[in-house]
Amino acid sequence: MSRRSTEVSRCPLCGGKDVAEPKGDARYCRTCWDKKIAVEEIVAREFTLKRYIRAQNAEKQLLFHSTQRSPVGQIQVIDDGYDLFLTVLLYPTFGWDEPAYHLDNDPEQRTFSQILVDILAADIVEPWGGGKWHLEIFRATGAEPEAWNGEI
Repeated sequence: MSRRSTEVSRCPLCGGKDVAEPKGDARYCRTCWDKKIAVEEIVAREFTLKRYIRAQNAEKQLLFHSTQRSPVGQIQVIDDGYDLFLTVLLYPTFGWDEPAYHLDNDPEQRTFSQILVDILAADIVEPWGGGKWHLEIFRATGAEPEAWNGEI
């Protein structure tokens, strides 16, 4: 027998042997997985989407984070009747590549930009009816939106 088949997987957070989550790719015990999801939900609540413009089949939203007064990004949504197209512009005034949270011994550190994809799916895609959606993410190069002059 190979060593891998006899090896018991352990939860990286608590060291327990009963890994069961996430389904299909068990890496955490159920308690630690619930804790990890709860922390991610708290981090996600720090973001706020505010609709700026709404049309019948499109909208533009500004993305805010509780640590900053001005927007940290903007989202444009277009529904062509079949698919949903999301274009996200991330402002460089926010640390998108920084870890969004810290859990001791967690091998999977998610960044703010990774959490943002979950927010988009829950707060934009689902209210628009779910289904097939496409996502493009751009990062602005200028420090302030007023200084961009149309450059991305």
